Amino acid sequence: MVDYHTHTELCEHAVGSVDDYIRAAIDGGLQEIGFADHAPLPDNLREGITMRVGDTEKYLSLIAGKRAEYAGRIAVKTGFEVDFPFFDTFDRRYLTHPGIDYLIGSCHFIGDWPFDHPAATERFKERDIDEIYTEYYAILERLIASGAFQIIGHFDLVKKFGHRARAEFEDTITVLARACASRDIAVELNTAGLRKPVGEIYPSQKILGILFRENTPVTLGSDAHAPEEVAWEFARAVELLRRTGYRSISGFSARRRYDIPL
Repeated sequence: MVDYHTHTELCEHAVGSVDDYIRAAIDGGLQEIGFADHAPLPDNLREGITMRVGDTEKYLSLIAGKRAEYAGRIAVKTGFEVDFPFFDTFDRRYLTHPGIDYLIGSCHFIGDWPFDHPAATERFKERDIDEIYTEYYAILERLIASGAFQIIGHFDLVKKFGHRARAEFEDTITVLARACASRDIAVELNTAGLRKPVGEIYPSQKILGILFRENTPVTLGSDAHAPEEVAWEFARAVELLRRTGYRSISGFSARRRYDIPL
């Protein structure tokens, strides 16, 4: 089992040492743990949300050292979580960096609106919810088409605070699922939604069913910002995957995907 979505103190809103996360993964019976800390955002948006530009090499060196230190006990993987609307600020060297196993492409902003931030939820009351979902999925479509990412993070994050679309968006989601499948991009089953007001895994069971129907690969992530969140509710996630029809999840090494039996 793997957990490919964990963070470090460098992003300024996670707690615990890298060793704490790795030990939690070992204690939880994982074979792999992947760190995917928030890649730097522009300075006017970065504070308290992502690592600083000057910390990226420190981060890569830190995780590489832990990979060597824990070899034989657990596989430690290196990634970044990159915010797609600001992808143009991401250092392109890291797209082909030999020490990076995967990049998670995520959307936390619609325009300049950090829609998943607890202090910014008022705008949900000011806009039509289906228009918000339409814009969100349009960003995901561009994210997938960029070809830069191996994993799509928290596919339906826009539901985080319980704001549900009126429309089903099945056709849109089908297009996105097919685009991921054609590019061998995995969609993350992210259990952090169980810790949020929505109280549901990302993506929903219905979306997961579409992903399975379209032969879209999946992987697992807890989005842990504290050691005790590593592999959060993974038994529940695996049961959902099996019930949907999945018999394997995706692992990554040097940006190459491989199957791991469930």
